[in-house]
Amino acid sequence: MNPTRTVRLAYGRGVLDVGLPESATDVIEPVSVPGLKDEKASFLQSLDHPVESHPLREHLFSDAKVCIVFTDITRATPNERIIPWLLEYVTGIVPPGNITLINGTGTHRPNTDAELRNC
Repeated sequence: MNPTRTVRLAYGRGVLDVGLPESATDVIEPVSVPGLKDEKASFLQSLDHPVESHPLREHLFSDAKVCIVFTDITRATPNERIIPWLLEYVTGIVPPGNITLINGTGTHRPNTDAELRNC
């Protein structure tokens, strides 16, 4: 008989214990990583020094049309911080009337107005 390993999974508002074959089970535990000392400065630096690309400013010009797609509430993305920083960065070059924001829901339900105000 194959030994089993009990794995505790987050499920709904509780947990679900699942017995899985020991020989076919690997459990990867989350690792805590300290936060950035200056989150905004790090974010802006990534726009000015992206990996394998030119700075975002080099792709922007005064009559450009810019579309910013942001994640919906099912993703743990700090939209309430990132969107204002990105808008501040872009509106230094592109007029606000040329910027469109799109809530990328994919196949998820549309967000409510209240949920979008919290982004």
